[in-house]
Amino acid sequence: MNDSLVGKRIIHAKVRLLLYYSHRLYQMYLESNKKFIYAYILRKVNGKLYKALHDSAAYLQDETYADAIEFMLHLDVWMTIWDSEYDKNKPNLHDTFTFDNYINFPKSSVENLLLDLASLSE
Repeated sequence: MNDSLVGKRIIHAKVRLLLYYSHRLYQMYLESNKKFIYAYILRKVNGKLYKALHDSAAYLQDETYADAIEFMLHLDVWMTIWDSEYDKNKPNLHDTFTFDNYINFPKSSVENLLLDLASLSE
């Protein structure tokens, strides 16, 4: 197996794991009545996910670039608002932590990205 294929598989596995973990954390956040502890962990995981997406750019198909940009835009806006709200409110771990985000989660873009990245492992 050549190094390029190994790199593609690693990128796919990393993005997929972080994406599924992020989703699970978001479920826990909602189930806990939006406790800061889950928002805090989610912020860290989303930062890693953003970096993994950035690192995957060389492997993406041209058609999927727009999907990656949409998802990265969502993450950028979400993390920027998150950081601002954190600095302003300084919540404790079990406090409720919410904020408005006008950029919705780009579900179809994420689905397209996962399909594209899955093709890297073939």
